[in-house]
Order: sequence, then structure tokens, then C-alpha cells
Amino acid sequence: MYTQLGTVTALWRYPVKAMLGQRLRAADLTAHGMAGDRRLALLDPASGRPVTAVQPRLYQTVLRCAAAMDERGVGVRLPDGTTVHSTDTDADTALSACVGRPVTLAPAPVPASVFEGAPVHLISTATLKRLAAENPRGLAEPERYRPNLLVDTGGDGFVENDWIGRELRVGDEAVLRVVAGAPRCAIPTMVHGNLPRDPEALRVVRRTNSMPAQPGREPEPIAGVYAEVVRVGRIAEGDAVRA
Repeated sequence: MYTQLGTVTALWRYPVKAMLGQRLRAADLTAHGMAGDRRLALLDPASGRPVTAVQPRLYQTVLRCAAAMDERGVGVRLPDGTTVHSTDTDADTALSACVGRPVTLAPAPVPASVFEGAPVHLISTATLKRLAAENPRGLAEPERYRPNLLVDTGGDGFVENDWIGRELRVGDEAVLRVVAGAPRCAIPTMVHGNLPRDPEALRVVRRTNSMPAQPGREPEPIAGVYAEVVRVGRIAEGDAVRA
């Protein structure tokens, strides 16, 4: 017997790792996470490694780019409003000019999961409500925390902490197993598209919900949870989330 924990109220995938995501009404959940999620990455040609959060100057530019899958592959809307497609012969040139250093758009290295084999990030409306209440701006935009699923649970507080170690059924088919809290770094504080810089976006998480992401780890600021896919299936806005 399942108990309903909440309802899926928004879905995102991130076709290019580190860029803004694509809002969806429905998506296929595969064994590797949401279909098309983190399919590509900007790579440093010298090292072959993806752009990461330890490069904040670069990241600030990349977080103003929005990636979306389309019939041609993946389109990237640049800060000036122009769009570059992954299939364009001059895509790397345009992206390098935007970033201000050489980069190559390429398939994301394997594993592309976001946390030790757990590729799906969930966050609750209760967590965002608590973070907003603690933030002087009075806001906690979900886009800053980059979830795949926003779950409307009602209430106020870090309810998904209690989901760690449990299986969640999403809709009629998909099943997730929550394996860890989602540690947050400086990325939520940065400019995200039209969202301004907000240093409190990380400070409030650190003050209110620092805990080990998994047993044996040091306490970290946690916002949301990471899950692995137990059973694939179609998920959509309005789906019940049950445990």
C-alpha cells in the first residue's frame, strides 16, 4: 500500500550540463535518468573535462545560456538571444566566443549522473517555502537548485530528508529509490538567466539544513534529494508521488 507524499508540479531536463534547463510537461524516465538530461557538455579542449562549478567565472556565463532539445538536436540560446544548434558546424566557435575561452560541445562523459549513480534530483515545495522564509529576498526559486522534479507536498520544511532510503512511485509506471541528500555548492547563488545573483541562496541552506548527504559523510548544505531509477516509465506534471 502506497501513501501519497505529493504531486509533481514541474519537470526540467538539462540537455547541456551546467546550462539552464528545459521545462517539460512530461518526460520519459530511463535507467540513466530523464531522457536527454545532461546529454551534452561544454568540454575544455586541453583537459577534455566538462565545465564545472569550480570554474565560477566561466560558469557565470554558461548559466545565462539555455539548452533545449529540438528536431535538430540541442539548441542553445545565448545571452544575446541568438541560438546555436549542436549540429551547426560553427557551434564551438560561437560558444567559445560567448564563454570567452575555447570550449567544445560534445557528449557528456560517462558517468553523466549527478551524484554517484543517482541521476534524478527532486526537491519539494516545502523546502523552497522554508528557504524563502529564511531569505531576506523572501524568494527561493526552484531554478537555482536545478531539480528534475519539483514535488508539491504542501507544508513547510525539509520533508524529503525523510525520503532517503525509500522507494517512490511517480505516476503509474516509474519507481525511484532515494539514495542521498542533494549537497549544494555556490551555483544557486549565481545569476541564472534573468534571476539575479543571490548569496543567501546557499547561506540559508547551510544555516537551516546542513546534514550528511549519506551516512559517513561530513555535514553539507542539503536542498532536495538524489534518486536512482528502479523502474522506467513516463512521468508528467500532476502525477502522484507515493511511497
